[in-house]
Amino acid sequence: MDSAALRVVFDHRIEKLTLPSGIPELLHSTNQIQHRSTIKVVTVAPIVLTLFPPNESFTGCDITDQSLDTTSSTRTTIQHSSDTSDSSASTVILSQNNSPERKPWPKEFIIPHFSVETEMVLERANELYRKDGTVLTTPKVKSDILEKLAQSIYTYSAYPSTLQILSVAEALIKAHPCLKDRGSFSGFYAWQTSIKYKMANYRTKLRGFGISEVTCNALKHKHPDDRKSAKNVKRPRRAEVNYLPSYPVGEDEKTLEKEREELVSEFKKKNNERMIKEKMNKTFAHRRHEIINQCPSVQNTKERWPALFQPSQVIAEFQRITTVQLEAKLMSSLDLHTPKLLTLFRGKGGALGERLKTEMELLKDEQCSVDMTREVVIHCIIEFLGEHAGDLIKEFKRGHDIVDWIF
Repeated sequence: MDSAALRVVFDHRIEKLTLPSGIPELLHSTNQIQHRSTIKVVTVAPIVLTLFPPNESFTGCDITDQSLDTTSSTRTTIQHSSDTSDSSASTVILSQNNSPERKPWPKEFIIPHFSVETEMVLERANELYRKDGTVLTTPKVKSDILEKLAQSIYTYSAYPSTLQILSVAEALIKAHPCLKDRGSFSGFYAWQTSIKYKMANYRTKLRGFGISEVTCNALKHKHPDDRKSAKNVKRPRRAEVNYLPSYPVGEDEKTLEKEREELVSEFKKKNNERMIKEKMNKTFAHRRHEIINQCPSVQNTKERWPALFQPSQVIAEFQRITTVQLEAKLMSSLDLHTPKLLTLFRGKGGALGERLKTEMELLKDEQCSVDMTREVVIHCIIEFLGEHAGDLIKEFKRGHDIVDWIF
């Protein structure tokens, strides 16, 4: 069997892989991989399921939102791309071995393991609490507990909200009831306050290491009119997981600015989607630093990052920031609410009701597909909100395929 050489892309790193025995037969759809092909390793979040014992009753399987977001991405192991490099196909291989830089805030916060000494003290104290309700009063373990909690919280957010801090304090007391407060009704008010101030101190510590997500809020980096610690604090919104990522290893503002200039040139070329996608991924940190720190206008952003306004890159940028696949999340939520939406549409009267009734005529067909149902519901939503689908959706033909774009 002839040897094969592959070009492998790991995030922002590119390596050459030589297979002396050729393409192995263990992979799925290996006929899509040829000599001198390009493959890219893509991060896919794991699907998390909550399993119940047989003797417990439940109404459904508890699947996290993150698992719903990755459903469509895990359908195939290898996805063929129409872009070519060196007259060969580019192939994307999905991997579940890597994890994103940040994780979405969990539905239930998991208390981390503390040091060996702290775990031993807590184990004995929990036994005493179960026997006679004695709470732990020694302050020796508090420092270790707060440090580990701060490190664990930072994997989700550098600026946790009040409700998020509350959930951490509640989870701590649930896991170790011996740590309850004596003077509060909830039993964890003092811990909530301690965690809040610990996170502030932890962010100060991170600024010393130059972590961009917190240095952007340092007083010396703020505008002279905003140099107050609590004024104009830049922090991620609820869904923004990768809010302000650090520059990749070996890259800085100057090198990525050159990449941006090359990206603008590549954007002017036709049939260059693969190169645009690679450079948009590589310049993500540079783009976020510019948008967050400089707050440019939309027009200025469009001039410097024209590819960002392509439909495919809007979806890709959304996933880079939130780790959520926009289309999969949208369609799963739309399917979930479709029955109630159709009931609402059928109950409308007047001219609007007539337009909605016309749109829903297609649903009377017993062989109506899921895609058709989604299309009808989207058209009805547009009409229901006082717009006209013809003004917002442009339909054009590419070859034998009809594609809809929403503007």
